[in-house]
Amino acid sequence: MGNRIRSATQLPRSMPLAHWWLDVARWTRKLADANRTWSRMRTRIDHQTRTSTYRRPHASMTRVLLSVALSATLLLSPTAVFARTLSTDTIVGITLEESGLEQSAPDVEVAAGLVLDAEGRVLWARSASDTRAMASITKIMTALLTLENADPNDIVTISENASSVDWAMGLETGEHVTVRKLLEFALVASSNDSAIALAEHVGGSESDFVQMMNTRAQELELEDTHYVNPHGLDAAGHRSSANDIARLARIAMTNEEFRRIVAIKEVELGTYGDRTAETFKSTDELLGVYDGMFGVKTGFTDDAGWSFVGMAERGGIGFTTVALGLRSDDARFAETTRLLDWGFEHLKMTTIATTTETAGAIPLTQNTAIEVPLGFSETTEIPIFDLDGEIERVITTDPEVGLPVYQGQALGEVRFHQGELTLLTLPLIAMQDVSAAQETVGAVPVSDFVDITVTARASSEAIDVPAFSSEVEIVREVVLDPEIKAPVREGDQLGEIIYSQSGDVILRVPAVAAANVEAPSVMERVGIWFERTWNWITGKPRMAIVQVAEG
Repeated sequence: MGNRIRSATQLPRSMPLAHWWLDVARWTRKLADANRTWSRMRTRIDHQTRTSTYRRPHASMTRVLLSVALSATLLLSPTAVFARTLSTDTIVGITLEESGLEQSAPDVEVAAGLVLDAEGRVLWARSASDTRAMASITKIMTALLTLENADPNDIVTISENASSVDWAMGLETGEHVTVRKLLEFALVASSNDSAIALAEHVGGSESDFVQMMNTRAQELELEDTHYVNPHGLDAAGHRSSANDIARLARIAMTNEEFRRIVAIKEVELGTYGDRTAETFKSTDELLGVYDGMFGVKTGFTDDAGWSFVGMAERGGIGFTTVALGLRSDDARFAETTRLLDWGFEHLKMTTIATTTETAGAIPLTQNTAIEVPLGFSETTEIPIFDLDGEIERVITTDPEVGLPVYQGQALGEVRFHQGELTLLTLPLIAMQDVSAAQETVGAVPVSDFVDITVTARASSEAIDVPAFSSEVEIVREVVLDPEIKAPVREGDQLGEIIYSQSGDVILRVPAVAAANVEAPSVMERVGIWFERTWNWITGKPRMAIVQVAEG
């Protein structure tokens, strides 16, 4: 089935107030830039008249005037902008036709585009593998190769080949410029002459550098990409895709120098000969305007249209967006804004575990009626994409756990699932020390009687349990007194339970009386004396013996 427009009549979309302010900010900046640039142009034209050496109108002037005209059209006639979603657009790899998420998809008019999260997962895509012209986005590879193969402090002599390229910044033949400054010109002001100068410096020649570009593209698995030049002007076979552009941008942004440069808001071309100094604004008009925007590169040619690959981050949530084939300068930034807004709306930092919640419980081997509460060692926040569905927990623990247990001891795990995704796995830990389970550990004879014993159990008194290795066997030993004299009170100590590892004692737990035993009366003592005498004569025990329970 072909692409399907959400609205058959393709009704105009309303523009949120925040987007209008972004457009107003860009419009104001462009008017100011246009005024300054026109003044500089008049100076240059006067110079051309006098010397006949001026090559062509400055590229920035043409771009500014075109941008101003298009911005005015869009601002004054907002009904000219139409929103659309295509049935073939995908959210997390599933087409809108299959998922039924048309109402949740971004309304953007891009020929091809992407929204990726900070981990590189594709949240939204349109025609992302289609190959097309990439324009000055080409300079990402030019800059990356330069940073990988040249010293930023190297001095480059500008060749006639570089200074004569179309849409040049204004570098002059014979001028000496550092690699760092050329990188800034190429990435911030989109200078084509700088791109060629870098290519010649790194590759020896422009053609040899282009071969390096294609080799590096293969190494980076940019399967849809082929370069013909280092600047991006339209040429047969010069192509890429939204997928490759996003991948390359993400790789380049791991380079600190590249990341620094694309965040620069303006660069200055100094004086040289009769050339006066000039300041060039970044072609990325969202820098300093859209909250969290920090790069990366614009592009425009007749074949490519107006394009932009951008990155923004807020509060630990980051996105890479690609918007290709737009019909105006303002449109590429407006559509990028919509893509980013959509991303921030649906992907948010979400608390999925806290240290105060009880996530489960596990019974004690020594007394299954008593359970150890389980929880998390730390509060955990992760980015959650709400369109993936509800979050589910799958808890895994052993059927039961033996004593002792220390607070923080890992006793299981929780896997967090969202749809078919496993988000992460967190350990489940004991939320408290457990030294005893009121378990019976034996019986101690009461010396005042012939056959009476008092039950010994582990003390319920709270005892700190030190951390120990779960990899080493724990040895449990019960040591009880051979006898005790009445009266006996519940809680009187009758011995102790000793836990050790590799011969080292890690814990001692008191064994205490489980009940009261009163002392015998005078008459009872007389009877006990006669019974013991008879047992002595007949060879029977005159008093009970200590008993230790197994386990």
